[in-house]
Amino acid sequence: IQVSGVAPPVGRHTMASSSAPIVLASATSVTPGGTVIPPGVRVTWSERADRLSLHVEIAEPEEVAVSSTDAGAVAIDADSDERRLEVRLQLFSQIDASKTRWTASGRGVALELSKLRIGRWNVLVAGVTPATIKVDWSQYVDEEEEREAKLYPHGYDTYKMRGAMGKDWGSNVAHELAAQKQLAAINTSRPDEEDEEISCY
Repeated sequence: IQVSGVAPPVGRHTMASSSAPIVLASATSVTPGGTVIPPGVRVTWSERADRLSLHVEIAEPEEVAVSSTDAGAVAIDADSDERRLEVRLQLFSQIDASKTRWTASGRGVALELSKLRIGRWNVLVAGVTPATIKVDWSQYVDEEEEREAKLYPHGYDTYKMRGAMGKDWGSNVAHELAAQKQLAAINTSRPDEEDEEISCY
């Protein structure tokens, strides 16, 4: 069974097989780009330069099947509440379908997709973005933050840097402070005393 006007992806990378459909939910969110989202389903997503993270919200999904193609066609099929839900996403650009990974839980289906080329998309799907596709702002990282994370994987936190660089990290600073304290302890001169003149012959 397929949604009217949406052909099944050719040569897709299938990772699980689904059982016979129970009831095919009518699709109310269809875009010219080929994205189809059944009613009651929401997709949240975030991206990095090299990958995408998606979460398809489906209550208690069963008999889940996920497939994808290098051309960016992603299909998620699942039974939920005695309905067979078929989600179709036509992504903005190409992906490496062989690296697609997914997991299912009681809240839905999570996917990790690898981009074929490095770079930000800023949109998830081709064509008009349906209202049921939202950015996951809790996972959002802008390009500058992503670059800093790669340059400083341990961040600027002192305790993290100490753990990353070993127990002796910063020991030269500690030694300098200890030396200053020791010098202050043996210095018997007082600031209000005049310096004594010493004559040399």
